Order: sequence, then C-alpha cells, then structure tokens
Amino acid sequence: MIGILSFILALGVIILVHELGHFLVAKHYGILCHEFSIGMGPLVWSKKRGETTYSIRAIPFGGYVSMAGEEAEKEIVKVDQVVGLEFDQNGKVNKIFLDPTNQKVVGTIKELDLYKALSITLTLEGGEVQRYDVDHDANYILEKSVQQIAPYDRCLESKSKWARFATMAAGATMNFVLAFVLFFIVGLAVGMPTGSNRLGGVVENSPAQVAGLVAGDQIISYNNHSVANWEELTQAISSTKDSTTVTYIRDGQTKTVELTPQISENGGQISTSIGVSTEYEKSLLSGFNYAVFKMKEAFVSIFQTFKMLFVTKEAGIDDLSGPVGIYTMTSTIATFGLTSLIIWIGFLSVNIGIMNLLPLPALDGGRIVFVLIEALIGRPIDRRVEGYVHMAGLLLFFGLFIYVTFNDVIRLINA
Repeated sequence: MIGILSFILALGVIILVHELGHFLVAKHYGILCHEFSIGMGPLVWSKKRGETTYSIRAIPFGGYVSMAGEEAEKEIVKVDQVVGLEFDQNGKVNKIFLDPTNQKVVGTIKELDLYKALSITLTLEGGEVQRYDVDHDANYILEKSVQQIAPYDRCLESKSKWARFATMAAGATMNFVLAFVLFFIVGLAVGMPTGSNRLGGVVENSPAQVAGLVAGDQIISYNNHSVANWEELTQAISSTKDSTTVTYIRDGQTKTVELTPQISENGGQISTSIGVSTEYEKSLLSGFNYAVFKMKEAFVSIFQTFKMLFVTKEAGIDDLSGPVGIYTMTSTIATFGLTSLIIWIGFLSVNIGIMNLLPLPALDGGRIVFVLIEALIGRPIDRRVEGYVHMAGLLLFFGLFIYVTFNDVIRLINA
C-alpha cells in the first residue's frame, strides 16, 4: 500500500506542477483553457470554474491543459446543424444549445464564424434567414457540459512567438523549480557536508566508538599523518589496514587513541572503515548549495543515459523503464524513508522536464521547434500539417509506451 500511495503521490505532484506551469502562463497571455486535467482516460471528478473545467481522470500517467488553438479546434457546431440560441441583455447570442428543445429561437445554421466575425446565421421556421451577433464569451451548451467558444484572440496561434514559446516551456520549467524546492527542503533537513576534519557522527560499536571517539571530535592526525580536512582523513583511513593511532582535539584538549580499522571485502574490492561520518552544516546557504548539487547530479545522470543510448550504445530501448518500472523503483525507495522519497521525486521531476523539452513531435519541445521554425522562415507552418506531425509522434510514443511497459512487466515477473 505504501508503494502505491508513494507512486501516486510522486506522479501526481510532478504532473500537477507541470500542467500548472502551462496553465498559469497560458492564462497570463489570455489563452482560453477549456480543461485542466490531472490523469488521463475516464473522468472521475470535474468542476467548472469560470471558463475552465478542472478534472481528475482515472489513469494517473499524465495530464493536460486543453488550450484553444493548441490543436485544430473540433467543430462543435457546423452548417446545416439545428441549434437553439439564447441572448444576453445586449441582444447578442450568449448560449448556443446543441439540443434546441424549448428554446425560443431555433433554426438551421446557414453560415457561422465563431473565430473572427463572431456571427451566426440561421434559417428559421418558415424559411426566414436571420443573422445574429455572438458574444465574445458565449458558451456551447452540450449534453452534460458547457464549453466556451474560442475566438481568434483567445487562441494560442494568435499570440506572439514569445508567448507561445513561454507557454510550451513553462511545464518543464515548473518541473525544474519543483525539483529545486524539494532538494532545498532536504538540504535544510540533512545539511551539506562541511568537508572539515570534524566528526559529524560515530557509528555504534564501530572501531571509532570503541576507541572513545565521539561526534564533534576534530581529527588532526591519523596514522602519524596530519589531517586538515575530510578528504585527507578518508584517504588516510583507506590506506591503513593495521592498528594505528588517531590524534584529535576535544574541548580544546589534544588526545591520542589507538584503534584497529574494520576490513571488509565486496566483489573482490577491499575497503577500510572506522565508522565515522562527516560533519553537516544546516542553514539556508547549505540548503541552497545542496539543491544546486542535486540538480547538477540529476542533469548529469540523465544526459549520461542519453549518451549511453545514442552515442556509446551501452544501453538500448530494452533498458528503459516505463510506469511499471517507475512504480517498482518508487516502492523500493519509499521503504528507505521520506527523505529518500523526496529526493527521488525531485530526480523524476527533472527527468520528466528534460524529456518534455526534447525536440520530438507531440512533446513540448516538438511544439517549440515549430515556433522556432516560424521565427526562421517568417510565417507559421500550416496548422493541419503541424497537427499531423504531432499525431504521428503521439502514436509512436504510445507504441513505445506499450513496448517499455511490457518489458517492465517481464522484468517484474522474472525478478
């Protein structure tokens, strides 16, 4: 149960923050957002507030913000369709009913332009043709929902190249911000290694504790070699396998003790330890430094994976993990405690942010590529062509998703 809850929490937070980035920037630039959804598939819950429907869907492997103009708008009403109309106090159409039952004005659409001209022409009963102006914020009244019309100035394609770029990049940017905040919180809690020669902790029943060393002792000499920082201390420990002397300062007094290091072997590798840990500093600065360190570590790790996949060929598609693999890893990490889980969520957030910025169809990076092409050639690519490209990319990703998930299940069964 802990594994399932941790998995849902991890993906839920990452997806929520990602889509929230798109949503907030889109709203800032006046782009109409029809729906803000966490999850995919069948609808579990929805609530309409203002012009946007907020929803939760059954499959927690994704989410989306449905922005007007991101895809070619589907025709909700069209010529020769029978509709009913309702008007505001200014005489403009403010509601278009797909089910015209009990509406005062009912007719067959002869002409309509809900994109720029904002008008609709009906052939009424008796053959009379009447043109009506449509309110800028008019709504379609559907069978079970309400959706606002999408005039040109509320669509994504009407905005500047910078506005579209910022809207597409906002999701990944928020993923990076989330990761940094999570790493910062962990950094505040656990601190950042100072690198000094002062002990931060001593393992119970270890050679160091048996010899009388405690946290706070400052080691100045190990095996008759001067020690000025943690790196020098660890090097001295690893190079000494016999009984040795340790000189340290405690409460201003210098003392010397003898101890025998613990020797262990793992896979043919011999290691030496005395059971001590470094001192950690807990402050806003150390939290910031820890967050920077972990962000760099996450980015390097992900790009090393790309290198192994596409350059050195040390890894292949069969080595990739999908939702099942992520669930397995999340369940395992959750057993190590909250701190480990928070770090893992941060790492996943960076991963998802980078993946979404890849210049591939259907991803945010693919959409950014079309904005950059428009900037280079001086005109937008045909929206239908762009739509076909993204659809093809979506189908390929869906196929990859199935393949990777299948491999995850096989690995889980054979584990």
